[in-house]
Amino acid sequence: MGVATFSQGAFGVLASDLIEEFHLERWQIGILLTANGFTGALLSPSFGRLTDRMGSVRSVVCVLLLAMATMTVVAVAPTYSVLFIGAVLYGLPNGWANPATNALIVDNVVAGTRGVITGIKQSGVQMGSFLGGLLLPGIAAATSWRVAFASFLIFPAAGLAGMLRRRGVLRPHLNRAHPDSSVPTAVRWIAVYGGLAGLGVSATTTFLPLFAEESEGWTHAQAGLLIAGVGLVGVIARITWGSASERWLGHGRTLVLLALQSAVAVGLLALASSDLAPSWVLIGAALLIGSGAVAWNAVGMLAVMDYSAPELVGRGTGLAMLGFLTGIGLGPPLMGLSVDRLGTYTPGWIVIGLLFIAGAVVAGRVHRTGTLAHV
Repeated sequence: MGVATFSQGAFGVLASDLIEEFHLERWQIGILLTANGFTGALLSPSFGRLTDRMGSVRSVVCVLLLAMATMTVVAVAPTYSVLFIGAVLYGLPNGWANPATNALIVDNVVAGTRGVITGIKQSGVQMGSFLGGLLLPGIAAATSWRVAFASFLIFPAAGLAGMLRRRGVLRPHLNRAHPDSSVPTAVRWIAVYGGLAGLGVSATTTFLPLFAEESEGWTHAQAGLLIAGVGLVGVIARITWGSASERWLGHGRTLVLLALQSAVAVGLLALASSDLAPSWVLIGAALLIGSGAVAWNAVGMLAVMDYSAPELVGRGTGLAMLGFLTGIGLGPPLMGLSVDRLGTYTPGWIVIGLLFIAGAVVAGRVHRTGTLAHV
């Protein structure tokens, strides 16, 4: 999960390097996330069906291979056009990762005990953000942003080596799903929630470092630590919220809490942008985002697994990721365009806060329509 989504945080951390080398505007940084997100969004339903047909282990192997190939394209890109192509291709592992790994959990973990392992699995995304925010600025300063990005190839290579040691990687897998089967209503609401959360999270995490540098006077390294903080807290939050959702709160109620917490976080950013709060509130906002909106994915993916029949987990995950990755793709360019045209981050932060509040309303529908599948 970490390597499949690594570019989402890396493009934000390396934004100033990319702007300097390729002479870009901010919206062009955002469009890289759009290319990545839309590719993953459009293909995620197909990847979900393919996962149900191929089996989870072989699907995870394919994700790791695609991640290695696309990370290489990004690292060697000589022009912005090639970088854009690399971002498009990076959408392939991004769109396939959740269907493959969710199916892997369903195949190996008994229902009712999946909360912690799902949180650990989803925390891979935030561990990638943490390591990217912590290491990329320093490696880029010592060498170049290309070397910094390419150095992370070690992670998909290690994951691939581990997966290939499993028996039965090439063993045939039969699809158990009826072609006319449909995903539950609650999963469809999760897809809507994911779209709102994805838009807010991607816009916030992509431009939080640049906002800290441009509006608050933070150094490049300090701004990178903000994203590292989001990633580190997100690791803990995804494990904690996943367990709490499964054992006590329920998936819908948990998603409501995460959305409201995220609205508060973005409100702090709006206050800082308007000079109504000191710049240190960015630290609190980063921690709230990491423990709030970022953690939604663990709860959402756990809900998809719990609400869907085993043979439909890939398909349900693909639908949920269609919503989430569409939001991921829309958030950064819209936020970048807003800042470029209005000259301030404040309106963008306010709109994102309203989207999180709308997400809390949608989460209420998840709570009312979600029922556990008999697995």
